[in-house]
Amino acid sequence: MSTAVIVALISAATSLVAAGIALLSSRSVARFGAELEEKRHLASKREQAEELRARYRDPLLSATFDLQSRLFNIVAKDFLVRYARGPGSHPYAIDNTLHVLAEYLAWVEIIRCEIQFLDLGEEIADRRWLIALEDVRDILARDDIDPVLRIFRGEQRAIGEVATIPLNEPVWGRRHESLGYAQFVEQRRRAGFNQWFEQLQNDIELLTAEPDAHLERLLMLHNALIDVLDILDPECKRFPVERRTRLKTAPAPRPPGAPGRTAAGG
Repeated sequence: MSTAVIVALISAATSLVAAGIALLSSRSVARFGAELEEKRHLASKREQAEELRARYRDPLLSATFDLQSRLFNIVAKDFLVRYARGPGSHPYAIDNTLHVLAEYLAWVEIIRCEIQFLDLGEEIADRRWLIALEDVRDILARDDIDPVLRIFRGEQRAIGEVATIPLNEPVWGRRHESLGYAQFVEQRRRAGFNQWFEQLQNDIELLTAEPDAHLERLLMLHNALIDVLDILDPECKRFPVERRTRLKTAPAPRPPGAPGRTAAGG
């Protein structure tokens, strides 16, 4: 074999090796670039998730506290016995109880829509609060316990939807708000709105008439809401720990004709 042929073969081999190295290098660079872009994308989603939590933490925290407080007062302080049975106080006791429940569901629905809109998926940095909200949703929908205050998942979303209003101008980045109490009472005069609350009103009136019964869901729901509070406000800065008393068991049934327990208001 001549020297020229050998040189040509060596040159061709060198070119092939160089081309292979270049190809591998370009693929490596492309893969590195793709991985870097994916990391940036995930970081952006986590930042959006943290912004979302900061944006909705306070209103959700307040709605959660108000609902658990009302449940505590119903079970442990005879709120309905004292106020729903009293002359002139029945509308407030019923309407406001319905409102604190609707307000909580409204903020849960607002957050659900925001998460879906931002396509955050599994990239939320801390999913504990969403898991806690899911536990509350499950307890409301359970059909293997006393049916009082049972709200199926679709009904929960529907109540959240009708109790939500859009904002003309975003407030702190929020595009929606929950109905205030006065707006809620006004809307209940509309049949299409009130249909979502008729059965719940019947349930509350049953709790008023039979205060020592139908408490299973209320007890479970109250403790699940305390779990939400503990996650949203772990250092108890907004609501102190002494205002988060868990209802471990229902109060003992009172003797016939016995007066109600002292209520804490609300």
